[in-house]
Amino acid sequence: MNKREKEKRLDELISRTINAEKPQFDVEKWKQKYPDEFQALLSRTANGDSVRRPNILKVIRKSPLAKLAAAAVIIIAISFFTARQGPTEQADTTIVSRATKSPAEMQATLSLSIAYRRGGIEAVDRQCQKAIEMLGPRPAEITIQQILTEFNGT
Repeated sequence: MNKREKEKRLDELISRTINAEKPQFDVEKWKQKYPDEFQALLSRTANGDSVRRPNILKVIRKSPLAKLAAAAVIIIAISFFTARQGPTEQADTTIVSRATKSPAEMQATLSLSIAYRRGGIEAVDRQCQKAIEMLGPRPAEITIQQILTEFNGT
């Protein structure tokens, strides 16, 4: 026997004992007897306090359609913000590497790389020997002024 059945049985026993009918709630009497409580109840319903608002997270968790709609909103928001990036916010692909200063340096690097792929370090050594024969050897000593002019290009 659960609690509700016990209460029902107790109510029946009491009503048989005192030989009474079920009591009826008289609203008008209650209003006259408890006017403050009645006004508090009216003000509560006027403010909307007694109305339960649905929790949006519970609605999303329970409804598969709401889950799909929430996912779509998130995807649209992410794509909107990534598409709105201006040229200053995106990666600049026009910047040339600071390590390569001139087309001649790029050509030299490329030719050394190709030589290494074809014949290893021996091919690079042969290419360097050819360059020394064509340009001549570097001096054994160099001044700081010469180094600066060589690096600055002036």
